[in-house]
Amino acid sequence: MPKRILQPDWALPDNVGAAFTTRQFGNVAAHVNDDPAGVVLRRRRLIRELAIARPVAYLAQQHTRIVSTWPVIQTPSDGIIADQPGAACAVLTADCLPLLLCSRDGQQIAAVHAGWRGLASGILSRAVAQMPTSPAQLMLWIGPAICQNCFQVGDDVRDSFLTALGDVAVNRHFSADQDRWRADLPGLAEHQARVLGIASITQSGLCTSCRSDQFYSYRRHKDCGRFASIIWRKS
Repeated sequence: MPKRILQPDWALPDNVGAAFTTRQFGNVAAHVNDDPAGVVLRRRRLIRELAIARPVAYLAQQHTRIVSTWPVIQTPSDGIIADQPGAACAVLTADCLPLLLCSRDGQQIAAVHAGWRGLASGILSRAVAQMPTSPAQLMLWIGPAICQNCFQVGDDVRDSFLTALGDVAVNRHFSADQDRWRADLPGLAEHQARVLGIASITQSGLCTSCRSDQFYSYRRHKDCGRFASIIWRKS
């Protein structure tokens, strides 16, 4: 039986927790034509099952490069950073990248939603820049997202990353597919993180499209829910 809530294979400080939900847990997004009462109940159940002390901060995600600082949530925003005990931050995805960040001392956490637009426009670099911790002291988890084999894109996407990351990243993480391209979104995120100075990077290795039985995938089913990736400070 598939698990409803999973924990990343990611070594974290004792005072920090992280988890991500699956399709079996149910949709936790309020913007996908689901019953609002059902979404609220699932969000409350998630807090109880993870024993999180405070309500989880969810974002109004719109593929921006705006980063909020907990507990003040800007609308819209696609990233959130926090440094207070009890803070809990989440992003909702269904093919886009969920990126969780934590400082080695467990004082700083962040959650970032990065589709190709957000990643190319610098949402990850903006979040890292707003964290007071040196990038060398940060750890990054790259959660379930669409893999290169499943992510077919046009020249516009490749050109955006040429501008943002340059030839080396594009040549390594794009492969030709007749008149289209296959883009390695998790690989592009890792490349950008290493350029920023983050050395400790953990890839989930899970594809939302390949595993649409386990995760929601917008590319496979446009009318779908979203799963949550959450990071929180226990103390």
